[in-house]
Amino acid sequence: MEFGLNGLLPYTHENTKFPESVEKLSPKFCEIYNEAAWAESLKLLNVAGPGYRKALEFLVKDNVCAEEPGETEKIIKMALQNVIQNKIQDRKLKACAERAAWLGNDETHYLRIWLDKDIEDEKRLIKLCVNWIESHLLMKEYEKSMPPKKP
Repeated sequence: MEFGLNGLLPYTHENTKFPESVEKLSPKFCEIYNEAAWAESLKLLNVAGPGYRKALEFLVKDNVCAEEPGETEKIIKMALQNVIQNKIQDRKLKACAERAAWLGNDETHYLRIWLDKDIEDEKRLIKLCVNWIESHLLMKEYEKSMPPKKP
């Protein structure tokens, strides 16, 4: 019988650094995402995938709540898929968020639908959502600080 060493504890994990605008918009997203990443680094894949799905929900809902502050309570109570379908206006963000949710759901349900996709695809789609939201937030800042000059 042979024995092998797979790792040593304590284990440290370096958190993913998100853009400042995203950290400000959704600190809970950043926290949950990094917990999921830590679980993944410990090979706790049955926990990591659902964790990324939960992080996505916070990111999407926090973003929509910021866009529609009067609807916050309603948005928080909605299912993620309903928020994506009915509240996200940009079709590219909607497409990324929808697919990330699909893969996240695959991580939580007994039967997988997307057999050729995995947790790496889920993370890529979440990253695309983060990038789009960051771009949108930065553009809003510039539009506010640099209004069109009147002739």
